Amino acid sequence: MQDLFDLTGKTAVITGAGRGIGEGIAHLLAEAGANVVCAARSADQIEQVAEAINARNSAGRAVAHVTDVSREEDMEALAQRAVDEFGRLDIWINNAGGSLVSAPLVELAPAEWDKTLAVNLTSVFWGVRAAVKHMTDGGSIVNTSSMAGRDPFPGSGHYSAAKAGVSMLTKTLALELGPQKIRVNAILPGFVPTDTVKQALDMTDEDFGPLLEQLNLPAGRLGTPRDIAACVLYLVGDSGEWVTGQNLVVAGTV
Repeated sequence: MQDLFDLTGKTAVITGAGRGIGEGIAHLLAEAGANVVCAARSADQIEQVAEAINARNSAGRAVAHVTDVSREEDMEALAQRAVDEFGRLDIWINNAGGSLVSAPLVELAPAEWDKTLAVNLTSVFWGVRAAVKHMTDGGSIVNTSSMAGRDPFPGSGHYSAAKAGVSMLTKTLALELGPQKIRVNAILPGFVPTDTVKQALDMTDEDFGPLLEQLNLPAGRLGTPRDIAACVLYLVGDSGEWVTGQNLVVAGTV
């Protein structure tokens, strides 16, 4: 059974790997045996994540690569770094994204609209184009969408639109890349109280107890980065070999 989740010898790229969900994905894929390239704009954060993975003597090794996911040339360089460092590219996780701005759409600054789509949607376009050039023996791509891409959230229409786009890109790419034995899926995380989420919603740890009561989740708790990482591991391993084009909700609820 362990073979279903064994990533030994594979290479994975994770964007937004400096903290939160991306950091959790990087750690778990390395534990499963993959060599991982941790990517983000903050060199300090991704270097700390890579050092922590290597210090734990995980089955896989980690390196850091500074990347602006909204730039095509950065994504091309990121894919090339994975191949140069580890000789191959098998797994690509388009995880970077987010928006710290909340405003009605008719009041939203056009520059914020452009920035949000660039970081959350166009980055997936650039990432996939860069990755597939090196996935000569097939591979697996996982995009991080959002519950905001499924359900409307007033004040976050720009972010919701971008994430809804990610969900449809995922389905289209699954059909287009299937003949190349490349599977493409997306995850829609529920409420995971990462630092980014706290900042975006102006919340503190003390706010989460009342929030949990309000959400009334059947699972009885809020999510963790490892909850999301576990779903990613399922999708990228042999365990998810017959799964593609799916937008999986990982939210502790229906």
